[in-house]
Amino acid sequence: MIEYEITQKSLTNLNSDIMQKNKSEHNSMADRDENYAFPWGFHLGDLRKGNETIPLYTGSSDGGFCLLYDKTSEPKADNLLESLCLELLSTMPHESLKVDLFDFGKKKFYNLSPLQYMHLYNVAFNPEMMSELFEEIEETIVSRHQDLLCCNRPTINEHNQKSRLKQTYHLVLINLENFPTAEYELRRIKNFVESAYHAGVYVIAFGNKEIEESDSETTQAILKHFKKVRVTENKFEITKEIFEFMELLKDHSFESLNLNKSYLMQQTLTNADLEKYMDPESITLEENTKVK
Repeated sequence: MIEYEITQKSLTNLNSDIMQKNKSEHNSMADRDENYAFPWGFHLGDLRKGNETIPLYTGSSDGGFCLLYDKTSEPKADNLLESLCLELLSTMPHESLKVDLFDFGKKKFYNLSPLQYMHLYNVAFNPEMMSELFEEIEETIVSRHQDLLCCNRPTINEHNQKSRLKQTYHLVLINLENFPTAEYELRRIKNFVESAYHAGVYVIAFGNKEIEESDSETTQAILKHFKKVRVTENKFEITKEIFEFMELLKDHSFESLNLNKSYLMQQTLTNADLEKYMDPESITLEENTKVK
């Protein structure tokens, strides 16, 4: 009985600590005068128990993660990715983050599309564009390591706390079914994923879980480097690698992130003060995404 009471007290304290940390982080991101810090975690969804809701974050200091799913779960995975991107874009200081997508085929992220015109969202949807965008991000990583990072500023996150010349973060979304292709050398991809985080570049690789059986060495290098979130039959597998406080999963249910994306997109536009040259209400999203 004593052991049970101690466990319950510890769990209550744990809930309080997580809520306080998430609240502090949310307030920090919402403060437009704060110092371009990248959030400590990626918001994947919420833990629910009765009227209690606890946001579930996985640490961003790992540099990103892989999101792997079956065919049934693809729409839910897409909702999570788009919600996560829009939440970051709408809460971080304007122009402190750019989202880069490597993908071709059916358009996935309708509500991110208008942000292309503001250069907050870049899409590479053919081999030539992918090569150009990858080289651009790669050059950013190399130049930051050479020119900005040092012993007392080992990451761009720390650089942005100390310098008036803020550097933009990148969130790179990679559809592993499309990228990297065969012409990319293994060493090049390894250097990219191993150097990206320190240079302020975060990576979320995604794709059908069958990609784990790929013979591509470059694909396997990405899969090996990042922690993995798997979704099967619309159910998320949350492991200790993803979420430290596994005790909470015993009596809480998990709901993946699925925010009001239209609202967050409009909020991002509002933060950019687009009224000067664009009416956000006039933006229409594409309806037909079928590839012909």
